[in-house]
Amino acid sequence: MEKNFGPAIGEHRPTVVYAANLLDGNGNHLRNAAIRVNRGRIEAVGAKDEIRAQTGQEVIDLGPNSTLLPGLIDTHMHFFGVPSNVSNTMRFESLAYRALRSSNEARRMLRSGITTARCLGSAVGPDMRRAINDGLIPGPRLEVSGDFICSTAGTWDHFNVPLDMAKNQNLIADGPDACRALVRTRIRQGATLIKIGVSKGAVEDRFRPWGEDPNSCTPSFTLAEIQAITDEAHRNRMKVSAHCIGDSQVNLALDGNVDIIEHGFGVFDETRSRLAEAGNWVVTTLSHPYLHYKASGEYGYPQWKADAFERHIERIKNDFQKGLDAGVKYALGSDNIGWPTHPQGGYALEFELAQRWGMPAGEVIVSGTRSGAELMGVDAYTGTLEVGKYADLVAVEGDPLSDMSVLRKPSLVMQGGSRIDL
Repeated sequence: MEKNFGPAIGEHRPTVVYAANLLDGNGNHLRNAAIRVNRGRIEAVGAKDEIRAQTGQEVIDLGPNSTLLPGLIDTHMHFFGVPSNVSNTMRFESLAYRALRSSNEARRMLRSGITTARCLGSAVGPDMRRAINDGLIPGPRLEVSGDFICSTAGTWDHFNVPLDMAKNQNLIADGPDACRALVRTRIRQGATLIKIGVSKGAVEDRFRPWGEDPNSCTPSFTLAEIQAITDEAHRNRMKVSAHCIGDSQVNLALDGNVDIIEHGFGVFDETRSRLAEAGNWVVTTLSHPYLHYKASGEYGYPQWKADAFERHIERIKNDFQKGLDAGVKYALGSDNIGWPTHPQGGYALEFELAQRWGMPAGEVIVSGTRSGAELMGVDAYTGTLEVGKYADLVAVEGDPLSDMSVLRKPSLVMQGGSRIDL
Protein backbone atom coordinates (compact mmCIF):
# COMPACT_ATOMS: atom_id res chain seq x y z
CA MET A 1 0.00 0.00 0.00
CA GLU A 2 1.37 3.42 -0.96
CA LYS A 3 2.18 5.72 1.90
CA ASN A 4 -0.12 8.72 2.42
CA PHE A 5 2.70 11.09 1.70
CA GLY A 6 2.10 14.54 0.32
CA PRO A 7 -0.21 16.05 -2.28
CA ALA A 8 -1.98 13.64 -4.61
CA ILE A 9 -0.18 12.75 -7.82
CA GLY A 10 -2.50 13.83 -10.63
CA GLU A 11 -2.64 13.37 -14.38
CA HIS A 12 -0.01 15.68 -15.84
CA ARG A 13 0.97 16.30 -19.42
CA PRO A 14 4.14 14.33 -20.22
CA THR A 15 7.16 16.61 -19.98
CA VAL A 16 10.81 16.30 -20.95
CA VAL A 17 13.31 18.43 -19.03
CA TYR A 18 16.77 19.08 -20.51
CA ALA A 19 19.69 20.27 -18.37
CA ALA A 20 23.41 20.78 -18.87
CA ASN A 21 24.14 18.92 -15.64
CA LEU A 22 22.22 16.46 -13.49
CA LEU A 23 23.02 15.49 -9.89
CA ASP A 24 20.88 12.45 -9.15
CA GLY A 25 21.10 12.44 -5.32
CA ASN A 26 23.08 9.19 -5.35
CA GLY A 27 26.36 11.00 -5.93
CA ASN A 28 26.31 10.64 -9.71
CA HIS A 29 26.91 13.58 -12.07
CA LEU A 30 25.49 13.34 -15.60
CA ARG A 31 26.20 15.94 -18.29
CA ASN A 32 23.80 16.91 -21.10
CA ALA A 33 20.99 15.13 -19.32
CA ALA A 34 17.26 14.70 -19.68
CA ILE A 35 14.33 13.53 -17.56
CA ARG A 36 10.93 12.50 -18.83
CA VAL A 37 8.07 13.09 -16.40
CA ASN A 38 4.70 11.38 -16.83
CA ARG A 39 1.72 11.22 -14.48
CA GLY A 40 3.69 12.89 -11.73
CA ARG A 41 6.56 10.41 -11.74
CA ILE A 42 9.96 10.10 -13.36
CA GLU A 43 9.59 7.91 -16.43
CA ALA A 44 13.15 8.10 -17.78
CA VAL A 45 16.53 9.55 -16.81
CA GLY A 46 19.53 9.65 -19.10
CA ALA A 47 21.48 11.46 -21.77
CA LYS A 48 19.78 14.19 -23.76
CA ASP A 49 20.46 12.35 -27.03
CA GLU A 50 18.64 9.27 -25.70
CA ILE A 51 15.49 10.94 -24.32
CA ARG A 52 13.74 12.84 -27.07
CA ALA A 53 10.44 14.61 -26.69
CA GLN A 54 7.59 12.94 -28.54
CA THR A 55 4.61 14.58 -30.19
CA GLY A 56 2.40 16.29 -27.65
CA GLN A 57 5.00 16.32 -24.90
CA GLU A 58 6.01 19.58 -23.27
CA VAL A 59 9.72 20.48 -23.41
CA ILE A 60 11.59 22.47 -20.76
CA ASP A 61 15.13 23.30 -21.83
CA LEU A 62 16.96 24.75 -18.82
CA GLY A 63 19.89 26.04 -20.83
CA PRO A 64 23.67 25.59 -21.09
CA ASN A 65 24.52 26.59 -17.50
CA SER A 66 21.82 24.62 -15.69
CA THR A 67 21.93 21.91 -13.04
CA LEU A 68 19.01 19.63 -12.23
CA LEU A 69 18.80 17.84 -8.89
CA PRO A 70 16.20 16.18 -6.64
CA GLY A 71 13.80 18.29 -4.64
CA LEU A 72 15.53 19.42 -1.44
CA ILE A 73 14.61 17.77 1.86
CA ASP A 74 14.82 19.79 5.08
CA THR A 75 14.72 17.21 7.85
CA HIS A 76 14.44 19.71 10.69
CA MET A 77 12.27 22.83 10.62
CA HIS A 78 9.36 24.33 12.57
CA PHE A 79 6.08 26.00 11.67
CA PHE A 80 6.04 28.16 14.79
CA GLY A 81 3.87 30.78 13.11
CA VAL A 82 5.23 33.70 15.13
CA PRO A 83 8.19 36.03 14.52
CA SER A 84 11.37 34.00 14.91
CA ASN A 85 13.15 36.53 17.11
CA VAL A 86 10.42 36.14 19.75
CA SER A 87 9.51 32.49 19.21
CA ASN A 88 8.48 31.87 22.84
CA THR A 89 5.44 34.10 22.23
CA MET A 90 3.78 31.21 20.38
CA ARG A 91 2.36 29.96 23.70
CA PHE A 92 0.29 33.15 23.86
CA GLU A 93 -0.74 33.35 20.20
CA SER A 94 -3.85 31.80 18.64
CA LEU A 95 -3.43 28.59 16.67
CA ALA A 96 -5.46 30.10 13.82
CA TYR A 97 -3.02 32.97 13.35
CA ARG A 98 -0.04 30.65 13.64
CA ALA A 99 -1.47 28.34 10.96
CA LEU A 100 -2.19 31.24 8.59
CA ARG A 101 1.30 32.64 9.02
CA SER A 102 2.78 29.16 8.56
CA SER A 103 0.88 28.62 5.32
CA ASN A 104 2.77 31.60 3.91
CA GLU A 105 6.03 30.03 5.04
CA ALA A 106 5.11 26.66 3.51
CA ARG A 107 4.62 28.37 0.17
CA ARG A 108 8.04 30.03 0.50
CA MET A 109 9.63 26.68 1.26
CA LEU A 110 8.20 25.04 -1.83
CA ARG A 111 9.16 27.94 -4.08
CA SER A 112 12.73 27.72 -2.72
CA GLY A 113 13.02 24.08 -3.81
CA ILE A 114 12.13 22.29 -0.58
CA THR A 115 9.69 19.63 -1.74
CA THR A 116 9.80 17.53 1.46
CA ALA A 117 10.35 18.43 5.12
CA ARG A 118 9.94 17.38 8.73
CA CYS A 119 8.20 19.82 11.06
CA LEU A 120 9.75 18.88 14.39
CA GLY A 121 7.67 20.73 16.92
CA SER A 122 4.58 22.82 16.27
CA ALA A 123 0.98 22.44 17.36
CA VAL A 124 -0.16 23.52 13.89
CA GLY A 125 2.07 21.02 12.05
CA PRO A 126 -0.51 18.21 11.69
CA ASP A 127 -3.13 20.57 10.26
CA MET A 128 -0.55 22.08 7.91
CA ARG A 129 0.21 18.58 6.64
CA ARG A 130 -3.48 17.83 6.20
CA ALA A 131 -4.14 21.07 4.29
CA ILE A 132 -1.15 20.46 1.98
CA ASN A 133 -2.15 16.85 1.36
CA ASP A 134 -5.71 17.96 0.57
CA GLY A 135 -4.39 20.46 -1.98
CA LEU A 136 -5.71 23.48 -0.06
CA ILE A 137 -2.34 25.21 0.25
CA PRO A 138 1.00 24.70 -1.52
CA GLY A 139 3.86 23.35 0.55
CA PRO A 140 6.38 20.56 0.98
CA ARG A 141 5.43 16.98 1.60
CA LEU A 142 5.46 16.86 5.39
CA GLU A 143 6.11 14.54 8.25
CA VAL A 144 5.06 16.20 11.50
CA SER A 145 5.52 15.69 15.23
CA GLY A 146 2.80 18.01 16.47
CA ASP A 147 3.94 19.90 19.53
CA PHE A 148 7.06 18.99 21.46
CA ILE A 149 7.05 16.51 24.33
CA CYS A 150 8.77 18.22 27.22
CA SER A 151 9.31 17.70 30.94
CA THR A 152 8.54 20.27 33.59
CA ALA A 153 11.45 22.75 33.50
CA GLY A 154 12.60 20.88 30.41
CA THR A 155 13.78 21.87 26.97
CA TRP A 156 10.92 24.14 25.82
CA ASP A 157 9.28 24.91 29.16
CA HIS A 158 9.97 28.64 29.03
CA PHE A 159 9.70 30.18 32.46
CA ASN A 160 7.76 33.19 31.17
CA VAL A 161 4.85 30.85 30.42
CA PRO A 162 2.67 29.95 33.42
CA LEU A 163 3.02 26.28 34.28
CA ASP A 164 -0.74 25.67 34.11
CA MET A 165 -0.81 27.12 30.60
CA ALA A 166 2.03 24.88 29.45
CA LYS A 167 0.28 21.84 30.89
CA ASN A 168 -3.07 22.83 29.39
CA GLN A 169 -1.41 23.03 25.98
CA ASN A 170 -0.29 19.40 26.33
CA LEU A 171 3.38 20.35 26.23
CA ILE A 172 4.53 18.68 29.44
CA ALA A 173 4.75 15.08 30.62
CA ASP A 174 6.45 13.85 33.79
CA GLY A 175 6.90 10.16 34.59
CA PRO A 176 6.75 7.15 32.24
CA ASP A 177 2.95 6.82 32.25
CA ALA A 178 2.38 10.48 31.42
CA CYS A 179 5.02 10.30 28.69
CA ARG A 180 3.33 7.29 27.13
CA ALA A 181 -0.06 9.01 27.31
CA LEU A 182 1.28 12.13 25.58
CA VAL A 183 2.61 10.04 22.69
CA ARG A 184 -0.93 8.68 22.25
CA THR A 185 -2.28 12.22 22.36
CA ARG A 186 0.14 13.27 19.61
CA ILE A 187 -1.01 10.34 17.47
CA ARG A 188 -4.62 11.40 17.96
CA GLN A 189 -3.67 14.95 16.93
CA GLY A 190 -2.22 13.72 13.64
CA ALA A 191 1.50 13.38 14.34
CA THR A 192 3.49 11.03 12.13
CA LEU A 193 6.60 11.07 14.34
CA ILE A 194 7.49 12.09 17.88
CA LYS A 195 9.84 14.87 19.02
CA ILE A 196 11.20 15.01 22.57
CA GLY A 197 13.65 17.24 24.40
CA VAL A 198 16.44 15.24 26.04
CA SER A 199 18.77 18.14 26.82
CA LYS A 200 18.26 21.57 28.34
CA GLY A 201 20.36 24.40 29.70
CA ALA A 202 21.87 24.33 33.16
CA VAL A 203 19.60 25.29 36.10
CA GLU A 204 20.58 28.96 36.09
CA ASP A 205 20.74 29.36 32.29
CA ARG A 206 18.56 32.05 30.77
CA PHE A 207 18.34 30.19 27.47
CA ARG A 208 16.73 26.87 28.26
CA PRO A 209 16.41 25.05 24.88
CA TRP A 210 20.07 25.26 23.82
CA GLY A 211 21.72 26.33 27.04
CA GLU A 212 24.24 29.12 27.39
CA ASP A 213 27.16 26.70 27.03
CA PRO A 214 26.96 23.41 25.07
CA ASN A 215 29.38 21.91 27.58
CA SER A 216 27.02 22.43 30.54
CA CYS A 217 23.67 21.18 29.21
CA THR A 218 21.77 18.76 31.45
CA PRO A 219 19.28 15.90 30.90
CA SER A 220 15.59 16.75 30.92
CA PHE A 221 14.11 13.23 31.01
CA THR A 222 15.02 10.02 32.83
CA LEU A 223 15.88 6.87 30.93
CA ALA A 224 12.59 5.28 32.02
CA GLU A 225 10.64 8.24 30.60
CA ILE A 226 12.47 8.10 27.29
CA GLN A 227 11.98 4.35 27.04
CA ALA A 228 8.24 4.76 27.62
CA ILE A 229 8.09 7.30 24.78
CA THR A 230 10.08 5.22 22.32
CA ASP A 231 8.25 2.01 23.21
CA GLU A 232 4.85 3.61 22.58
CA ALA A 233 6.01 5.30 19.39
CA HIS A 234 7.64 2.17 18.02
CA ARG A 235 4.53 0.10 18.76
CA ASN A 236 2.74 2.54 16.47
CA ARG A 237 5.51 2.32 13.84
CA MET A 238 6.62 5.89 14.46
CA LYS A 239 10.15 7.21 14.82
CA VAL A 240 11.36 9.36 17.71
CA SER A 241 13.62 12.36 17.25
CA ALA A 242 15.40 13.89 20.22
CA HIS A 243 16.78 17.37 20.76
CA CYS A 244 20.21 16.46 22.11
CA ILE A 245 23.14 18.71 22.99
CA GLY A 246 25.88 17.34 25.23
CA ASP A 247 27.65 14.05 25.70
CA SER A 248 25.57 12.48 28.47
CA GLN A 249 22.34 13.55 26.79
CA VAL A 250 23.24 11.94 23.46
CA ASN A 251 24.15 8.72 25.26
CA LEU A 252 20.90 8.87 27.23
CA ALA A 253 18.93 9.16 23.99
CA LEU A 254 20.76 6.18 22.49
CA ASP A 255 20.22 4.16 25.67
CA GLY A 256 16.51 4.99 25.42
CA ASN A 257 16.24 3.71 21.81
CA VAL A 258 15.74 7.12 20.21
CA ASP A 259 15.92 6.82 16.44
CA ILE A 260 17.26 10.21 15.30
CA ILE A 261 19.55 12.66 17.08
CA GLU A 262 18.89 16.34 16.40
CA HIS A 263 21.92 18.66 16.77
CA GLY A 264 24.10 15.98 18.39
CA PHE A 265 27.10 18.14 19.26
CA GLY A 266 28.95 18.73 22.51
CA VAL A 267 30.08 15.09 22.53
CA PHE A 268 33.38 13.30 23.09
CA ASP A 269 35.18 10.95 20.72
CA GLU A 270 33.81 7.79 22.38
CA THR A 271 30.25 8.99 21.84
CA ARG A 272 31.01 9.96 18.25
CA SER A 273 32.25 6.42 17.67
CA ARG A 274 29.12 5.05 19.29
CA LEU A 275 26.92 7.14 17.01
CA ALA A 276 28.80 5.99 13.94
CA GLU A 277 28.71 2.32 14.97
CA ALA A 278 25.02 2.42 15.92
CA GLY A 279 24.15 4.05 12.60
CA ASN A 280 21.68 6.55 14.04
CA TRP A 281 21.08 9.58 11.86
CA VAL A 282 22.27 12.93 13.19
CA VAL A 283 20.61 16.05 11.77
CA THR A 284 23.05 18.91 11.23
CA THR A 285 21.12 22.16 12.11
CA LEU A 286 24.24 24.24 11.43
CA SER A 287 22.15 27.23 10.32
CA HIS A 288 20.23 27.78 13.54
CA PRO A 289 22.90 29.22 15.87
CA TYR A 290 24.65 30.86 12.90
CA LEU A 291 21.55 32.85 11.92
CA HIS A 292 20.74 33.81 15.49
CA TYR A 293 24.27 35.11 15.99
CA LYS A 294 24.14 37.05 12.71
CA ALA A 295 20.79 38.58 13.72
CA SER A 296 21.75 39.43 17.28
CA GLY A 297 22.73 43.05 16.59
CA GLU A 298 19.84 43.99 14.31
CA TYR A 299 17.21 42.43 16.56
CA GLY A 300 18.62 43.57 19.88
CA TYR A 301 19.60 40.27 21.45
CA PRO A 302 21.21 40.72 24.87
CA GLN A 303 24.97 40.24 24.80
CA TRP A 304 24.82 37.05 26.87
CA LYS A 305 22.57 35.46 24.24
CA ALA A 306 24.82 36.47 21.33
CA ASP A 307 27.78 35.05 23.26
CA ALA A 308 25.88 31.81 23.86
CA PHE A 309 25.21 31.35 20.14
CA GLU A 310 28.85 32.09 19.35
CA ARG A 311 29.91 29.32 21.74
CA HIS A 312 27.45 26.93 20.10
CA ILE A 313 28.71 27.79 16.62
CA GLU A 314 32.29 26.99 17.55
CA ARG A 315 31.37 23.69 19.17
CA ILE A 316 28.97 22.57 16.45
CA LYS A 317 31.55 23.38 13.75
CA ASN A 318 34.27 21.47 15.61
CA ASP A 319 32.07 18.45 16.30
CA PHE A 320 30.67 18.35 12.77
CA GLN A 321 34.18 18.07 11.35
CA LYS A 322 35.11 15.36 13.85
CA GLY A 323 31.83 13.56 13.16
CA LEU A 324 32.58 13.45 9.45
CA ASP A 325 35.96 11.90 10.17
CA ALA A 326 34.37 9.37 12.54
CA GLY A 327 31.77 8.25 10.00
CA VAL A 328 28.66 9.71 11.67
CA LYS A 329 25.62 9.60 9.37
CA TYR A 330 24.45 13.15 8.72
CA ALA A 331 21.31 14.43 7.04
CA LEU A 332 20.84 18.13 6.46
CA GLY A 333 18.25 20.02 8.47
CA SER A 334 18.14 23.76 8.96
CA ASP A 335 16.13 24.18 12.19
CA ASN A 336 14.62 27.23 10.50
CA ILE A 337 11.74 28.69 12.47
CA GLY A 338 10.49 31.39 10.11
CA TRP A 339 11.07 35.02 9.27
CA PRO A 340 12.55 37.48 10.02
CA THR A 341 15.73 35.78 11.31
CA HIS A 342 15.31 32.19 10.05
CA PRO A 343 13.31 32.35 6.79
CA GLN A 344 11.88 29.03 5.71
CA GLY A 345 13.06 29.64 2.15
CA GLY A 346 16.67 29.94 3.31
CA TYR A 347 17.58 26.26 3.44
CA ALA A 348 20.45 26.75 0.95
CA LEU A 349 22.54 28.17 3.81
CA GLU A 350 22.66 24.71 5.41
CA PHE A 351 24.27 23.33 2.25
CA GLU A 352 26.77 26.19 2.19
CA LEU A 353 27.78 25.79 5.84
CA ALA A 354 28.07 22.01 5.55
CA GLN A 355 30.54 22.42 2.71
CA ARG A 356 32.37 25.32 4.36
CA TRP A 357 32.79 23.29 7.55
CA GLY A 358 34.18 20.14 5.98
CA MET A 359 31.66 18.03 4.06
CA PRO A 360 32.65 17.44 0.40
CA ALA A 361 30.29 19.12 -2.05
CA GLY A 362 28.99 15.88 -3.55
CA GLU A 363 28.17 14.53 -0.08
CA VAL A 364 26.40 17.76 0.77
CA ILE A 365 23.97 17.28 -2.13
CA VAL A 366 23.34 13.66 -1.11
CA SER A 367 22.85 14.66 2.54
CA GLY A 368 20.26 17.26 1.57
CA THR A 369 18.31 14.92 -0.71
CA ARG A 370 18.66 11.13 -0.53
CA SER A 371 19.81 11.02 3.10
CA GLY A 372 16.82 13.04 4.18
CA ALA A 373 14.47 10.67 2.36
CA GLU A 374 16.16 7.65 3.96
CA LEU A 375 15.97 9.22 7.42
CA MET A 376 12.24 9.85 6.91
CA GLY A 377 11.61 6.42 5.43
CA VAL A 378 10.28 7.88 2.17
CA ASP A 379 13.19 7.01 -0.12
CA ALA A 380 10.87 4.80 -2.18
CA TYR A 381 9.10 7.99 -3.30
CA THR A 382 11.59 10.84 -3.38
CA GLY A 383 15.16 11.94 -2.63
CA THR A 384 16.79 10.84 -5.89
CA LEU A 385 16.17 11.23 -9.60
CA GLU A 386 15.30 7.64 -10.47
CA VAL A 387 12.65 6.00 -12.60
CA GLY A 388 9.40 5.45 -10.73
CA LYS A 389 9.92 8.07 -8.06
CA TYR A 390 7.88 11.22 -7.69
CA ALA A 391 8.98 13.97 -10.07
CA ASP A 392 10.27 16.25 -7.31
CA LEU A 393 12.84 18.36 -9.18
CA VAL A 394 14.87 21.51 -8.61
CA ALA A 395 16.93 23.34 -11.21
CA VAL A 396 19.46 26.12 -10.68
CA GLU A 397 21.69 28.27 -12.84
CA GLY A 398 25.29 27.24 -12.23
CA ASP A 399 26.97 24.27 -10.57
CA PRO A 400 26.33 23.62 -6.85
CA LEU A 401 29.44 21.45 -6.71
CA SER A 402 31.58 24.54 -7.28
CA ASP A 403 29.29 27.18 -5.76
CA MET A 404 26.67 25.92 -3.31
CA SER A 405 25.07 29.37 -3.08
CA VAL A 406 23.39 28.86 -6.48
CA LEU A 407 20.82 26.80 -4.57
CA ARG A 408 19.48 30.06 -3.15
CA LYS A 409 17.60 30.88 -6.35
CA PRO A 410 15.98 27.98 -8.21
CA SER A 411 14.99 28.46 -11.83
CA LEU A 412 12.55 25.52 -11.77
CA VAL A 413 10.74 23.61 -9.03
CA MET A 414 8.50 20.61 -9.64
CA GLN A 415 6.60 18.65 -7.04
CA GLY A 416 5.04 15.44 -8.22
CA GLY A 417 5.33 16.62 -11.78
CA SER A 418 3.51 19.89 -11.12
CA ARG A 419 5.53 22.98 -12.00
CA ILE A 420 5.56 25.43 -9.10
CA ASP A 421 5.01 29.10 -9.82
CA LEU A 422 8.16 30.90 -8.65
